Amino acid sequence: MKMKLLFLLTFISTALFADVLEVRLWKAIPGSSAQLMQNALEARGIHQKLGGQVVVATDRQGRLHYATAHKNWTGWAAFQKKLEASDEWSAFAQKIGAAPTATLESHYLVNQVAPMLPSKVYQVFVWEAFPGRRSQMIESASAAQPLHEKLGASVGINIDQMGRLHYLMSFDTWADWAKFQDTGSSDELTTFFAEFYSNPPGKLVEVYNVTRVD
Repeated sequence: MKMKLLFLLTFISTALFADVLEVRLWKAIPGSSAQLMQNALEARGIHQKLGGQVVVATDRQGRLHYATAHKNWTGWAAFQKKLEASDEWSAFAQKIGAAPTATLESHYLVNQVAPMLPSKVYQVFVWEAFPGRRSQMIESASAAQPLHEKLGASVGINIDQMGRLHYLMSFDTWADWAKFQDTGSSDELTTFFAEFYSNPPGKLVEVYNVTRVD
């Protein structure tokens, strides 16, 4: 198995490398998928007016990913103040609160260990470190990164507020992702994973495939 991390993911702007991300994963109420997407795009427009960097994406599980990118946590806090002071955002929040279209499945606050600029499609592998082995998990992800990049993937590594590691592999198209899968493993990668799985520092808890909405 190829190990890859993100973030969220899921999910930074095409115009900016950021150090932190806030990501929400929404599951549409049956029959409300189209309205959920419309709401997300409206929210993105408001956030962008306030200077926010936003990514909207969907995964193969039918969830909507909504992410904002910030240079640091001070920048994140400043953005929250802008939202609180925005009449347009308050009106929007009241409108969608009165007619919900989705339930919030996950909410991540993410530090980027290895920032990267995701392309149109990406795959996220979420790892949970065993007790006392988080540093080793990060070291392993950092070691895997250049090996996967040699085979054509762009890789990002992120840590969420629960200490889980997100390993993201990004590609321009799903055809490029398929080519990466068909390429198979290199000798270096085979050796790496043989050592990794002989005494793994954590367990894989979730994998999802994501397509950005531009």
